Amino acid sequence: MAKAKNLSLGIDLGGTKVAVGLCHGDEILKKAIFPTQASAGFDGVISVILGAVEKVLEGRSIKEVNGAGIGSAGQINGATGEVIYSPNLGWKNAPLGGSISKALGVPVRVLNDVRAATVAEHKFGNGKGLENFGNIFVGTGVGSGWVINGQLMNGTTNSAGEIGHICMDPEGPLCGCGNRGCLEAYCSGTGMENYVKAELKKGRKSLLGELAEHKLENVRGPLIGKAAEQGDELALEAIHRVGTYLGIALANVHTLMNPEVVLLGGGMMALKKFFMPTLEATMQKHILPVAAGAERPLVREARFENDAVLLGGAAIFA
Repeated sequence: MAKAKNLSLGIDLGGTKVAVGLCHGDEILKKAIFPTQASAGFDGVISVILGAVEKVLEGRSIKEVNGAGIGSAGQINGATGEVIYSPNLGWKNAPLGGSISKALGVPVRVLNDVRAATVAEHKFGNGKGLENFGNIFVGTGVGSGWVINGQLMNGTTNSAGEIGHICMDPEGPLCGCGNRGCLEAYCSGTGMENYVKAELKKGRKSLLGELAEHKLENVRGPLIGKAAEQGDELALEAIHRVGTYLGIALANVHTLMNPEVVLLGGGMMALKKFFMPTLEATMQKHILPVAAGAERPLVREARFENDAVLLGGAAIFA
């Protein structure tokens, strides 16, 4: 049994689900997952979070908890705990940290979700013991967190790590942020799906037409993976395209920042066997040799998957 005051709460707040864990170090003692119910507004989401906290604390007192760390989708003011803007939640300037702290009576810290996952990797995962590394999540979107000289990098306006929105081609595909040619528009699950849909609209022959029952809305990442397993040319091309652009971005990152390693996580890693060879070959082609350094892996898979954000939040108070 974990001793009193060695416990912390980790909260993963996303657009569709809230996951809360009572943690002791990197061990999740109890976890609860509920739908976010973002449509119920800010107060409704706060109620969901507090309900999940109550669930994981059953049989324990909040007085045993050092604090609660929240990894939230969106742009965060780390000093105030406000969610400045989160399209997934429909929030602007929402006082998340203060509201949860007042309700629970414990200190609360709020981080961007990928930055929270980076804390988990640094403290407990494949970034443990490293002074300089990046942690990139490639899923519905593309985000990252960075540890430089042993410290999590926040940036002047607390927006460091928006790697998904570096420009790869100003004339490229439209990104969800409104700009064109962002890395996210090429490498995210959404970007990959959009590419396949555009090719199918042009009349491109592919197994995906049949697998999706000739409905573009059915073209999703798992289906593209299924077609790739069967050797479908369009599916393989779309996935290799992810590897190419991600490889260019990682070569640039290594040349610019010279990290020990870049960790990769997120839902797109389900397709890693198809895109990783392309990624690694592309990166080696474009990286400055001095940035590659000694023989060592420049890219590794992140240790944590579904629980990364939750563990990172809890790690703040571990």
